[in-house]
Amino acid sequence: MNTEIKKYADSGDIKSLKYIFVDSLDVDPTFARYEEEYNYCKSVPGLLEDHIELTPFRANKADWDEAYWTSLKMDLIKNFSDRRMSHMREVAKVFLADKMQRILAERAAAAPVPDPSASKVKPASIPVQPAGYVPPKAAEPVKQVTSMAAEQERQLEEARRRLEAENKIQEALQEQAAKERAARIEQHRREQERDEGRLSKKAIGIAVAAVIAAVVLFLLLK
Repeated sequence: MNTEIKKYADSGDIKSLKYIFVDSLDVDPTFARYEEEYNYCKSVPGLLEDHIELTPFRANKADWDEAYWTSLKMDLIKNFSDRRMSHMREVAKVFLADKMQRILAERAAAAPVPDPSASKVKPASIPVQPAGYVPPKAAEPVKQVTSMAAEQERQLEEARRRLEAENKIQEALQEQAAKERAARIEQHRREQERDEGRLSKKAIGIAVAAVIAAVVLFLLLK
């Protein structure tokens, strides 16, 4: 099992797990590299959600194109259901068929081929090698496994970078929203002060007018 994915699962990092599995079929349409990890992560609370109908599933395989694939990936982020993931695995067999065949061929080529005649070789038929002979190492399978591990690590690193970028964007949006709220509050305070000032001036004007009217009335009656 991939240790990085297991770490996310054990720590309950749902967001990182979603990013990894959303891109997993693009990395390996056979899903063989993620099968064990996905089955392990199914038990992580909060990862799998009750299925919600978003983009309707298409039964016609002729409609399983890039636009449909992109919609399914976006829907999986919004609603990570096992039903949607299972459907995407079927779509990947068609939409990513070329990549799937290439990966299967590479794995078949890297797999050691048993020699059926090996068990029938008599001791006398085994050639005697000169002193100091070192048999060649079967480097290709090891190279292939290392390459697959490096690719998986690269995908995990990309998922981490996307997560960090999203967090920075969210922080920036929250900071901008806070500034806008503060600006609106300040503007409202200033408007309130202006309104209060206008009311004060109006009240003073009314009071002065009332005093003048009282004085004029007093002089007329005198």
